[in-house]
Amino acid sequence: MELMLDTAKSQGQTQSQGGQTVSPPSIFPYRFTSDGRLRHRVTQEPFMFQRSCDPDATQREDEALCLHVTQHVHSLLEEQLHLFRVYFSPHRGAPSQGYVYLSPGALESPATLLVVVQDRGTMRCGLWSWRAAASRGLERGSMIPYVKRVLEEGSSVLLMNPNQGGGVGETPEEHVHRVWDLLVSRCVSRRVVVVAHGYGGLAFVDLLCRRPQQVVGQVWAAAFLDSSHSLWHQPLDAVGREWLRTRSRRWVLSSKPLNQPVGSLKAGCPQMSAGTQSHDAAPSVCMESVFRFFSKTLSPKPPTTFSMVTRSRGTVGQIRPHNGRGITRPY
Repeated sequence: MELMLDTAKSQGQTQSQGGQTVSPPSIFPYRFTSDGRLRHRVTQEPFMFQRSCDPDATQREDEALCLHVTQHVHSLLEEQLHLFRVYFSPHRGAPSQGYVYLSPGALESPATLLVVVQDRGTMRCGLWSWRAAASRGLERGSMIPYVKRVLEEGSSVLLMNPNQGGGVGETPEEHVHRVWDLLVSRCVSRRVVVVAHGYGGLAFVDLLCRRPQQVVGQVWAAAFLDSSHSLWHQPLDAVGREWLRTRSRRWVLSSKPLNQPVGSLKAGCPQMSAGTQSHDAAPSVCMESVFRFFSKTLSPKPPTTFSMVTRSRGTVGQIRPHNGRGITRPY
């Protein structure tokens, strides 16, 4: 498998939901404003979904809208945030088989690398939900706020593309494996963090099942947003289960306020309320909480020295910090 780096603009080409490469309509009745809202070109009215009685017409409208939203997000990723595409090809001269977005120097930098795995379906690279982006704006439906935050902090980002993996019949799990083997496993950083939404969580846990030592050694933390993964149906070993318990958090749809504990015997890790009951809205609502979790997990724990005191208030033993990662042990 060969990698091809593309630093040029994608020239308006994208893929329809059926996988065929097409161009979005040259004159689309709506456009995105500078604040990321989709409005009518003439009336300036906000976009609203209007369903036709004709299913075929509805599908055509949805595909046109998906293409328009996707192309706009990709132009922002490339022109404003300077991400570039990495294409996969089985060998030199062969047609490409899918792509991902990567920030410049991401593979050579020791800084934290954020890897994003999106949900399964009609979502395209860079989007949590094109429907949410159209109706509620790019802040709600796209990954742009995450990318901006990461780049502003001097870190790197890789956006996976499991719904356009490229290989014939390739599943999201296979896409994640391929991107891991060809890119993530070769990067310099050993401070990789993962955000996985919906089925993306299942695909990442599948990677943990198949590459446990590699993932545990390189991925520092994972945030699961309304994830589809299951500890009962995915064959994790003891190492993988312990890693999930200590290095991951799961935000679930709930009517409870954001970050309130939501107990479950099946969770396998601390489980919190996403502060919303909307699957599409979960990534944007949880974003600050996700980055606080990453910051806390990545920060070195300060060494501590304390005494164990008996009932008679006598010192029994001194506890000193263990060198390395803030782990303590008695001497």
